[in-house]
Order: sequence, then C-alpha cells, then structure tokens
Amino acid sequence: MPGGRSVNQDFKTRRLRAVAEDVRSGATSLACKALEDLIDYTDAVKVDEVTELINELRDLASQMQLARPAQAALQNALERWMEALASVSPLELPQARRKTAAMADRLIEELRLAQSGTIEAAFSLISEGTRIMVLGMSAQVLGVFNACHQSGRKVEAIICEARPGMEGRKMARALNKMAISAQFISEAQIPALMSEADLVITGACQVCHDGSVVAKVGSRLLALAAQDAAVPFWVLAESFKHSVCAPDAVEMEEMPVDELYLDPLAGIQVRNIYTDLVPARLVSRWVNEQGAQTDFRSLSLEPQLPLL
Repeated sequence: MPGGRSVNQDFKTRRLRAVAEDVRSGATSLACKALEDLIDYTDAVKVDEVTELINELRDLASQMQLARPAQAALQNALERWMEALASVSPLELPQARRKTAAMADRLIEELRLAQSGTIEAAFSLISEGTRIMVLGMSAQVLGVFNACHQSGRKVEAIICEARPGMEGRKMARALNKMAISAQFISEAQIPALMSEADLVITGACQVCHDGSVVAKVGSRLLALAAQDAAVPFWVLAESFKHSVCAPDAVEMEEMPVDELYLDPLAGIQVRNIYTDLVPARLVSRWVNEQGAQTDFRSLSLEPQLPLL
C-alpha cells in the first residue's frame, strides 16, 4: 500500500510535532491529547490487516514517548495502551479499530479521574485563609483553587510568573475570574516574599522512585526557599506520574531558545531548560488520587484496572 504509507507518515509527522512542541499543556492534558491523536490514527491509518494496525499504532505511540521522555503520565498511559493492543489480534480489522479506540477512551477517563481525585485530596487539607504560593500554571493547582472558590473557602495566592512562557499570567487571569485575592511576582522575588506564604503547592511532570519530583523549571528554587522559611511544600501528582526512574537518570526537557529573545552573540550560548528536579528531602507532602502522605514510601498506589 504505497499511497497508504505516505498518508500514514504524514499523519504521524504532524501529530509527533504537536506532542514535541506542546509546552503549554500540563502533563495529564498532554497524555490525554496524545491518546486522542491515537484514537484519530486508529480510524485514519491505512492498513489491510490487524497486524499492520497494531504495528502502526505502536510505532506512533513509542515515538510520542521518545518526544517527551520526562512526562511520566504520557509514558505510563501509552505504555499501558500498547501492552493492551495484543488483545485485538484475534479480531477482524473493523472490530480491532473500535476496540483500540475504546481502550484509549478508557485511559483518558482514568487520567481525568485521577487528576480530579488528586485535586480533591489536596483541597480537603487546605484551611480557610491559607495563602498559597504557586509557580506558573498547573491544572491540579488551578483545580484546588477552583474547589476553594466553589465551596466558598477563602484563600489567597502568590503567583510566580514562570518564565519564559509566563504561564503565571494565565493563572492570574483564572484566579481573577474567581475573585481570589492574589499577588503576581517574578521568580527573583520568591525568597523575599516566601515568609508571607502559608503553603507552596506545585504540580509535577514525574515523581521518581525515591519521591524526587520533576516539575516546571524554577520549582527547585521554590522548594529551597520554602524550606528556608519553614513553609510546607506540597507536590500534586496522580499515580500516572509515578515512575521507577532514578533521579540521576531523568532527562530534563530543553526547548528552543527563541523564547528568551536574545539576538545571537559571539561566544554566548543560550539555554532554555524547561524542567527541574526537586529532591525528595525538600518535599513536605506528596498528594495523589489515593490521598496524601508526608512519607513518600507510605503513599498508596492501587493497581490500575485492565483495559480489556
């Protein structure tokens, strides 16, 4: 199927570019978008046999994983989906397409339920009047603020702008719509204003096997400042973001340098690193959909349901 191969490759190239360049979506959203792309490919891929279908889907999913190695939710969700693809081998092609799409839909639902469960677990621990410092935009963190807003629980925020993407502006606009009182600051002001915070909460790209956290760059500085001021530092990361990876094996994400707006200068190397590693010793509490623990080893990770 020569023409089919061209169509398939064009589709994969577009979707891989979208995954690689999506630096604004949170980790869970990125995983859901990738699964939605795979559902589209399940329907659109030009193949004659189920074996070809499985091979094409596994190829695209594995390339998506390689495009964003630090995003554990993406890695884990796609790995589960690829493992389950073997179950469609005995089916006819139309049934195989439907089942692979249904399994991806099931995973998207699980990802979203895990995220909402994590938000609920964190919300249950936040008291009236708490002033929370955050870095940029996180779906989980925004969800906690929204839960406070919906319940009438008054909280305040200190929002760090989160260069170079300035995601903090999006968080500030969202909290403004909720009438949540907030300060908006640069990262350089974190140490000066940390004493005004009661709590720091952050999302995560990945939680390593020892509890160390891969998160938005600047998170380690935030955690160090929190420890110095004796302010609790919470990490909100559903179980899909947990990995067996060792901290020293994590590949930090580095993005194009044009976001930094510096004209080329002889002898000047520009770096645009997007992720940070926060050591477990700086984390006060880990929160996922199963609850919250101050000892990472005690965090409950229930087995996920099969996709069959």
